[in-house]
Amino acid sequence: MKGQPMRWSLAALGSAAGFYVALAWLGQLSQIYPLALSATQATGLVLAGISAGAVFGWRVGPSLLQFWHASLRTLEQRLVRAPGVDVLAGALGIITGLLIAYLLSPAMSHLPWIARLAITLLSAYLGWTLFVHKREEWLRLWFGVRAEASTEQVGGAAGAFASGAPVEGRPKVFDTSAIIDGRIADLYRAGFLEGSLVVPTYVLDELRHLADSPDDGRRARGRHGLDVLKALQKDLNAPVTFEAPDPDPDIEVDMKLVQLARELGASVVTTDFNLNKVAELQGVPVLNVNDLANAVRPRYLFGEEMVVRIVGAGKQPGQGVGYLEDGTMVLVEGARRHIGEDVEITVTNFIQNDKGRMIFGKLRATRLVPS
Repeated sequence: MKGQPMRWSLAALGSAAGFYVALAWLGQLSQIYPLALSATQATGLVLAGISAGAVFGWRVGPSLLQFWHASLRTLEQRLVRAPGVDVLAGALGIITGLLIAYLLSPAMSHLPWIARLAITLLSAYLGWTLFVHKREEWLRLWFGVRAEASTEQVGGAAGAFASGAPVEGRPKVFDTSAIIDGRIADLYRAGFLEGSLVVPTYVLDELRHLADSPDDGRRARGRHGLDVLKALQKDLNAPVTFEAPDPDPDIEVDMKLVQLARELGASVVTTDFNLNKVAELQGVPVLNVNDLANAVRPRYLFGEEMVVRIVGAGKQPGQGVGYLEDGTMVLVEGARRHIGEDVEITVTNFIQNDKGRMIFGKLRATRLVPS
């Protein structure tokens, strides 16, 4: 069998470990409480330790080895994606913690070895935590500079920036709503977005599912989002990267986005009100496109005329519902009987808030658009 050599090796290691533990146990116990054991009994205890170690290595060793391998892979991925300043701060913190534990070792000499090991590991962990979470304060204290997120850690990446040169500025992690909204291309073109533009692969998969949806509205939104990404990459030559690892398919997308943004030292770009609140509660910077839109002149004004396809019925009597390419909902008076048709409308009201935007309109006299 493929795993047999590995099991035999682990069983041999377990036997050696069992032999050592049995001898150490007999030695420690004899110092505390004298044992009246014959040579045969002592040999039997040692053989029992060897047998127990061999069984443990054979049965449990492979699982422990797999767990150790998976843990190392996870640690490697986190280190690769982590900002360089975080890695440096963490390394300095661990070294500082271990140095403090070493200086305290004379005072801990009377403690059992397991207690000394626990204190050493705790010192290293506290050093890492203190240095990583207070990295900006340390850098200001030592060098008089502020820690900025580096984009070199943004890994992975089909569609990475072609030149491969470092990109200045904090990375931006996009969710599905911000991409479908479409205004991010205009914001990048106008210079309001800087740093690497990170699109997690699970967000890209969500766009593909929308683009393949049998529902006309969802399919149009998905294709519009893919067109926006294409425009950013091809037309604007934006530094778009696709973050490949998916930490856990069972975790909600919002939480994965917040976790990724925290690991990259990035900001979350969204139009989703709930994601906005979750990120703020987690201490992750948020760029809400709707907040920016609230600060500028609305795109649609009273009396403006437009064409929209009515795709469903509204809540009010006779009201029809349509959507623009960017997903904006349009409520049209008296358009329920024109579901599935393109109609010309006049804007009567426009609502823009942090949850999104909504347009109200009424049919023009020549309401139907010739096909």
